[in-house]
Amino acid sequence: MIICKQSEQFREISAAYQKKIVYLQHSTNNITNNKTIKIMNRQILTALLLFIAAASACAEDVKQRLVVWQKNGEKVYFDLTEEPRTTFNGGLLVITTNSMQTSYQLSNILRYTHEGIPAGISEVKTRDLTVSQTNDGITLKNVPNGTAIRLYDPAGRLLETKTSDGISPVSFSLTSRSAGVYLVNMNNHTFKITKR
Repeated sequence: MIICKQSEQFREISAAYQKKIVYLQHSTNNITNNKTIKIMNRQILTALLLFIAAASACAEDVKQRLVVWQKNGEKVYFDLTEEPRTTFNGGLLVITTNSMQTSYQLSNILRYTHEGIPAGISEVKTRDLTVSQTNDGITLKNVPNGTAIRLYDPAGRLLETKTSDGISPVSFSLTSRSAGVYLVNMNNHTFKITKR
């Protein structure tokens, strides 16, 4: 990572200047040495400011992508703008994007995850619908009467279905459930919630 290299370089430069300052402070105290110390302090401050500016300019944007973690330590990244789709076929993990298709032996895959995507929701409003993640689950308000809301586990299994009465909020508790990502589906809306 560029920032780490810059950080190491800055530490080296800073250490070198600090040694020079200590040396000059221990030598005779005359006007020339005091001027030199002031100049070196300005140089250190300038180097620090340049480092901060470079670090800000070089900071990477966290890209949204699918990451395939292989058992050999290698990671393969698929940008989500390419719309990667995962399927399983005869012991293979098959990933198809807008521009390519590739497959991996499941026995060689440690896991696959998404990167750069928020871990859950805090509050989402869709028209009058309000979705809020609570400490122990998720609450939906203003759900139209008769609408079925479904809760799915991380493996995609249906866990629970509730039907809105159009008046009361609909809540799903995750208190007794294991940690993971859960999906709440209602008509054409799907919401991801994470229990840690």
